[in-house]
Amino acid sequence: MNADQQDGYPVRTLELMWGLTTPSSRGPKASLNVEKIVRTAIGIADAEGLDAVSMRRIAEELGFTTMSIYRHIPSKEDLLDLMQDAAAEIPADVDFADMPQDNWREAIHWWAQHNLMMFRRHPWWLDLPISAPPMGPHHVRWMEQILHALRPTGLPADEKLGILLLVSMYALSIGRLDYSMSQGSARTGVQPEEWVKVYSETLAKVIDPAEFPAVAELIQANVLFAGPGSAAPESGTPESAPERAHADSAHSDQAHSDQAQSDQAQLDQAQSDQAQLDEAQQDLRFGLDIILDGIEALIARRQAR
Repeated sequence: MNADQQDGYPVRTLELMWGLTTPSSRGPKASLNVEKIVRTAIGIADAEGLDAVSMRRIAEELGFTTMSIYRHIPSKEDLLDLMQDAAAEIPADVDFADMPQDNWREAIHWWAQHNLMMFRRHPWWLDLPISAPPMGPHHVRWMEQILHALRPTGLPADEKLGILLLVSMYALSIGRLDYSMSQGSARTGVQPEEWVKVYSETLAKVIDPAEFPAVAELIQANVLFAGPGSAAPESGTPESAPERAHADSAHSDQAHSDQAQSDQAQLDQAQSDQAQLDEAQQDLRFGLDIILDGIEALIARRQAR
């Protein structure tokens, strides 16, 4: 970005994102506008990758001159910023009203899972640098949702912002890994779900359990890079510690029996929900639960003051 472009940033980009600019009167017909240019650029990137996007290519797709595109969007950097925000637009089949309203933990899970879905719809997004805070309307709407979900926690604004950044960066890291694995599958012909068997069997040939006992344990359990929750239970249905205590007591009262049934129902539901998620979604949920446990501890410390 040259000095002249820097002088107008970020105000110029902000105005473009929020529709506050007016193209030059010397420009092309009114049928060309910022939204159409950005949508065309996204279509090219979705189909061919980010490297295929250029002002000249967009102009060819739309049937205008390259200079006509520049009259609406002054630079390639501005275009990438606009694409980055437009890609975050909530899809037609998703409604923010479906985000859990009475459970901040599940609301954050919903939010992060839909971030992962956005990365999958527009994988080129992962190639864009994060060079500035989110400024566009679509990103601001997503910010609003997670910050609103955190209101019941009673945490101050700066800590809610910190949680937003933490969850965003974690979802982004899972998205990058998910995309890299899909690219690796295209290159090697090995699908992600096949890697567990292939990797374990290959590594088992060279791993000495005496030298690498912890890794050998993963190979023996057949969970190496399979993601959390993939290990098969030793026998029967896995039980939580409270459930085992109830089972050992032949004379538990009715209250304990009801609690055991409730615990088992929650466990069954969690297992059912987990089974419906693919590997990247499972990894995201597992890691987020650990992060959210830490946030709960933070909330408890703040409330104890």
